[in-house]
Amino acid sequence: MTAAETTRAKELLASLVSKPDATIDDYRELYEQVCATFELPADASVERIDAAGANALWVSAPGTSADTVAVVVHGGGFTMGSATGYRELGYRLSKSGNLRSLVVDYRLAPEAPFPAPVDDVVAAYRYARALDGVDNVFLVGDSAGGGLVMSALITLRDAGEQMPDAAVVLSPLVDLAGESPSLTDRAHLDPLPAAVLVSAMGGLYLNGLDVRHPVASPLHGDLAGLPPTYVLVGTDEGLHDDSIRLADKLEAAGVDVQLEVGEGLPHIWPIFAFHPEAVAATDRIGAFLRSHVTATR
Repeated sequence: MTAAETTRAKELLASLVSKPDATIDDYRELYEQVCATFELPADASVERIDAAGANALWVSAPGTSADTVAVVVHGGGFTMGSATGYRELGYRLSKSGNLRSLVVDYRLAPEAPFPAPVDDVVAAYRYARALDGVDNVFLVGDSAGGGLVMSALITLRDAGEQMPDAAVVLSPLVDLAGESPSLTDRAHLDPLPAAVLVSAMGGLYLNGLDVRHPVASPLHGDLAGLPPTYVLVGTDEGLHDDSIRLADKLEAAGVDVQLEVGEGLPHIWPIFAFHPEAVAATDRIGAFLRSHVTATR
């Protein structure tokens, strides 16, 4: 049975909007409190580094391969979240994918609006790609972090650079115009006021740019030429349709895309370490990433 764990996950999400008139600092504190409930195993290896100008953490499970890297991009509506809070997810991805996780502490809006967070993700990717002995690099992100992954992919493609070997996005926020019907149709299922958060936090991130900017709001961009992409989303979330629309557009652009919809599951459900479905999803993500490992040396 996962009903109790699903309820707990939804309660943790609800706690993010539990303070009336919360400030950005309040939101950041609440998000760190949620992430602190995900216990990092004692055998995790964690090292803080400068990844070509982007702050980041190396997170690895014991015995994992050094020649494969997943650049992990945390969620938090572009305004909150941290690499420290996502160490546990980085560990699970390391273990399931037989790789090292490079969890990016990208700069946050409103202090650092677009394109600063994308620049940091791209910098971390370039850092990982340039390391001696690294053959494969993936991008993995959830919510706003999933949106940043898609933005980074577009940026790298447009720059003519070597692309990541694959990407994984969990409940990605990819439409800052807020045009997904599920923002209202599924609002009664979601403990987060997704439509309001997309508008408010997305607005801080865009800092006056068009809500359909083709990089900042990647569902409105050109998705041709992107690497194989695995999209996961829950039925019980306002961003449900962002994922469905993204998968459809990727497929139409000729991208190899895999879509997984978690029945009865909430926003970013794979991050909730205590949930059996999250653990199972991590195993599937790891298998997907391993299937795209190719030796180049």
